[in-house]
Amino acid sequence: MSGVISLTILLVIYAASEYVSRKTNGIIDTVLTISVLALIGFWTGILPKNLFSNSGVEEFGMAIVGLMLTSLGTTINLTELKRQWKVVVIAILGAIGSCVLIVAVALLVKQKNFGVVGAPIFAGGNAATLVLLNAMRAKNMQMLSTYALAVLTFQNIIGIPIATYAMRREAHRLLQDGKSELQEKQTEMTPHRRPLQLSALFDTPIINLAKLGLVASLSYGVSLLIHGTINYLVLCFILGIIFNQLGFLNDHIMDKTASSGMITFLVTIVILASLANTTPQTVMSVLLPLLVCLIVGTIGVVITSFFTAKLFNVSREMAVALGMTCTFGFPTTMILSQEIAASAGQTETEQAALENYFLPKMITAGLVTVTLVSVFFAGFAINYL
Repeated sequence: MSGVISLTILLVIYAASEYVSRKTNGIIDTVLTISVLALIGFWTGILPKNLFSNSGVEEFGMAIVGLMLTSLGTTINLTELKRQWKVVVIAILGAIGSCVLIVAVALLVKQKNFGVVGAPIFAGGNAATLVLLNAMRAKNMQMLSTYALAVLTFQNIIGIPIATYAMRREAHRLLQDGKSELQEKQTEMTPHRRPLQLSALFDTPIINLAKLGLVASLSYGVSLLIHGTINYLVLCFILGIIFNQLGFLNDHIMDKTASSGMITFLVTIVILASLANTTPQTVMSVLLPLLVCLIVGTIGVVITSFFTAKLFNVSREMAVALGMTCTFGFPTTMILSQEIAASAGQTETEQAALENYFLPKMITAGLVTVTLVSVFFAGFAINYL
């Protein structure tokens, strides 16, 4: 099979999966549909085992991963995180609670590796999976790679319903209590020039890609200098934040490269490339650890959220919703906020007030868990595989 046909098959599978995700508002996400279609194809022999490698995107995708994680650093708005500090702490503690309980249970049943891999992914998703898969492939851990993909694929199926239920209860409480908490004021920040900020002449797609490449390459060099003490991909994320704050990298720079769709496709393919060598027996062998991870992780978030709710004087429902954002992240955080506001508010005024209340909190919480928490947890976890 020619490279262009292999690439086209992958693009069609990805496009169909993205359509399903949009139609179900993210409940059945892109990764889940791709995984199911790919496994059916490989197991029935419809798709060749060398589909990923033959398409030519696997190696290029691995090179792109560094740019993707560097760009994630440019999505961190430190000013907004400071303003929403309670949300940040509640979300982080919720993710930590899930990780601690997952690892504790794994150690209790003498399955350390399942806990080490499952915890960061449950607490974050794609970014953690990229870091962990990179390490597991180097050690040829096929079963753990399949398990990692399973956790990534199914975590939102348990997270979205719980967050939705909690947000509906919170919306009802707010409307019953007279909406006093809905009158939050948003502060506008005046932008200022940063030390390494370049002129608008440098704000072109290819120059932005080049800047991402430079920072990712610097991250790789630093990782070599410190002998891999901090994983290269984790350094990409850290330096992405630093160079964004210095002005060298624009905010949300990936959106300015005119290639975010292709890069997202390539990175997703890298995550799922191990599916070609996944057997039905391997999938069956990770079902029990997967179920335990999802249940235990959820219990960890809920228990921690009950404590943080009391500590920070917020409702249990809001704390649980913020904690569960680690299982789905953006754009589902935005979609849920808009849908809950539209269904719970009786008037346009109530709907707007609820959306203004939920949206910044949920997006901030999802951003913190899916980027900051998961990347650092994964970077720490790979030392114990």
